[in-house]
Amino acid sequence: MAEKILHIVQQFERMGKKLVAGRAMEFKTAAEALARAERDAARMAGVVALTQTIDPDTGEVLEDPVILARHGDLPREFQPED
Repeated sequence: MAEKILHIVQQFERMGKKLVAGRAMEFKTAAEALARAERDAARMAGVVALTQTIDPDTGEVLEDPVILARHGDLPREFQPED
């Protein structure tokens, strides 16, 4: 089974009192995703950078996502576990 590692930045915006997912972007490297997340942190309500391994043929998620960076207000699923 082939594997592909995705490096993703997910933006979050405020719509009134709600926090909604904005644009999601894929990058070639984790470093590129981290750099973009840091740039977006100043202009978005929240942003998260993560990596995730998938099967490119089926789209099946093979491993849980690994959070690389968190900035700003984020939904509960992206909050650090205490």
